[in-house]
Amino acid sequence: FEQFCINYANEKLQQQFNSHVFKLEQDEYMKEDIPWTLIDFYDNQPCIDLIEARLGILDLLDEECKVPKGTDQNWAQKLYKQHSSSGHFQKPRMSNTSFIIIHFADKVEYQCEGFLEKNRDTVYEEQINILKASEFQLVADLFQDKSEAPPSKSSKVNVRPLKTVPKVPNKEHRKTVGHQFRSSLHLLMDTLNATTPHYVRCIKPNDLKEAFS
Repeated sequence: FEQFCINYANEKLQQQFNSHVFKLEQDEYMKEDIPWTLIDFYDNQPCIDLIEARLGILDLLDEECKVPKGTDQNWAQKLYKQHSSSGHFQKPRMSNTSFIIIHFADKVEYQCEGFLEKNRDTVYEEQINILKASEFQLVADLFQDKSEAPPSKSSKVNVRPLKTVPKVPNKEHRKTVGHQFRSSLHLLMDTLNATTPHYVRCIKPNDLKEAFS
C-alpha cells in the first residue's frame, strides 16, 4: 500500500515534468523558430485516471472499506471486473489476490493483502474524545482540534472536565488514508503548477559511461 501511494505520487510528478520539459519547452522552440525535431512523449494521464478517477483503484478501495465485511480478496475481484479492459491494468496469471499497474517507469505488481487495513488506518472518534479528556494536559493538547481555543497557561494538569469534549464528530478522522493522500497530492500539484519549475539537466557523456569515450 505504501509503495502504491509512492508510485501514484511519482506518476503525477512525471506528468508535470513531461508537461514542462517536453510540451512547453518544445512550444518555446517553435515560437523562436529554432530548428528542432519534435520529441513524441508519452502521456501518462490514462494511468493516473486508472488510480484516481471515478471508480478507479482508490475509489474501489474506499468503497470496499465501507462494506462491513469487506476483504482484500473482494476488492481484488472488483478491480478485475472494473479494469480488465484498461491498457494499464493487468491480472497476474497465477494470482487472484494481486494486480499489475503499467506505470510510466515500469510494470509493478501489487499484493492486495493488507490494503484495506492500511487504508482504514483512522482513529475512532470515541478514542479521540477519551484522549482529549485526559488528565494530562500534554496528551489532551495533542488531540485538540485546531478550531478549539488552546487552554490557558494557568490551567492545572489534572483538571480537564469531560464536558469540554466536543459532541460534533470530526469528519477528518473518518477519511481513509488513500483519500487523504490523494487530497494532499492534489494540493502539492496545484502548488507546483503555480510556480515556474527549473530542472537540473544531467548530461550522460556516453551510453557505456566509460572515461575518455
